[in-house]
Amino acid sequence: MSVLITGGTGFIGAYVVRRLIREGQRVVTLDNLPSNVIHGVLAPEELSQVSFVTGDVSSLRDVGHAIRDAQVDRVVHLPSLLHPASDENPPLAIRVNVQGQATILEAARLFELKKLVWASSVVVFGSRSSHAERVLSNDAPHHPVHLYGATKSFDEFLTDHYVNEWDVDALGLRFTVVYGPGRVRGASAFVNELVRAALGEPAVVPFGDDVVDWQYVEDIADLVVKCLGVPKTRTTVFNTQFDVRSIREAGAYIRRLVPEARISYEPGEFGIAWELDDSVLQAEIGFEPKFSMERGLRKSVEHARREAGLPPLGSLNGERP
Repeated sequence: MSVLITGGTGFIGAYVVRRLIREGQRVVTLDNLPSNVIHGVLAPEELSQVSFVTGDVSSLRDVGHAIRDAQVDRVVHLPSLLHPASDENPPLAIRVNVQGQATILEAARLFELKKLVWASSVVVFGSRSSHAERVLSNDAPHHPVHLYGATKSFDEFLTDHYVNEWDVDALGLRFTVVYGPGRVRGASAFVNELVRAALGEPAVVPFGDDVVDWQYVEDIADLVVKCLGVPKTRTTVFNTQFDVRSIREAGAYIRRLVPEARISYEPGEFGIAWELDDSVLQAEIGFEPKFSMERGLRKSVEHARREAGLPPLGSLNGERP
């Protein structure tokens, strides 16, 4: 298997690259502006096995050359301009989020790729108040409230078109709160505040009244890699759901790890409908996350403490990882 990962040097991409490299797969990344995140995720010997290509995901020429030159048969498509950056720069949002999706789908059609796995988002559903049901079904209506959500909603429609018209084998995953070492953008930025508290710094955590779905990045990488190998599914885009827990519950766990942690909360909620019904994913693909909220937070904190030159948690309170 030879896999092209667009956005492969970024946060989720780096963990997908690492997972594939450890399986002995050939991996090519394509990034317009390569990120340094991957250098903190992969060991030097793993990095040496990756082919890095600089290119524009919205350019069929760049994408086509990367696929042809590496004899790629599968693609993972991850780049997105997130919120609020999309609202601040609509032309760039359209180019990256929509034109990028169209380019990858066209490449999948022209090169007859065996599989395209791509990242959609829970934000296509909009706010909780837009839905009567508490837990949203896989085919719940879309009510995006900002440009990022609207582009992802259109990407889902566009993907259905390519699947129905040209039998492209494309599979989308609606991610929720993806967190872990290396995450610097997006909705999960509040996790960084909790990690700061575990380093002995005062933390002010936004949206302190919310309950969110905690998706640790290594689980996300495992799911993406699993999807690369499944036969064509009946459904083209899937809800995902890992561990739905409150932000204050997460803060209480950080205080268990580091009793002297100083954490305060800003009131309010994201307003996003975080609770999704993943029964279609389980029926057609099947996936069991390995990381509870506690395990993912602990691993994030341990990483941050190592980077800061602080002692590991075990030596502080005797709790085993």
